[in-house]
Amino acid sequence: MKKIIEFLRGVGGIDLQGLHLNELPDLSDVEVNCYFHCGFNNLTNLVGAPKSVGSEFWCLRNNLTSLSGGPATVLGDYNCRNNNLTSLEGAPKTVGGDFKCDDNNLTSLIGAPETVDDDFHCLYNDLTSLKGIPKYIGHGKNCIWSNGGQFWISKELKDRFPEEYIRSLSDIKGKVVYF
Repeated sequence: MKKIIEFLRGVGGIDLQGLHLNELPDLSDVEVNCYFHCGFNNLTNLVGAPKSVGSEFWCLRNNLTSLSGGPATVLGDYNCRNNNLTSLEGAPKTVGGDFKCDDNNLTSLIGAPETVDDDFHCLYNDLTSLKGIPKYIGHGKNCIWSNGGQFWISKELKDRFPEEYIRSLSDIKGKVVYF
């Protein structure tokens, strides 16, 4: 029997933020058609996360060293900022909104989604390689409301990764933003 947690579209979700969790409850066989927030905890991995999330998935500000166990499908934003990630292995192949992996310990983008429908943020990482950069950024139908799918990278890396080089690796609909 399929397990689904449903809320009215755009209303409600599962909020486990700030509960001092060291691990997630086992929702690995559950599809959540709303948002799922598990940020501001003490998680080191995402084992137990729902297999799919119909809106945004936020796991920011934990102690994540791995995205393993996370959802295979996220239809909205995926936010794993402010963790201790050295790899993006375990991220979904496609993200239906923004993908934010700022403020981690990434040296490459290995494991990043292949397709990000809106913006991709990788600010404040000491990237030495862009291996793993998404093939497509900003090709989603919701980009009509945004700036077309931007790639955000730290301005300190502009000389190492000029815009022409970045665009040779990824089909980016919008701007390359050095911030």
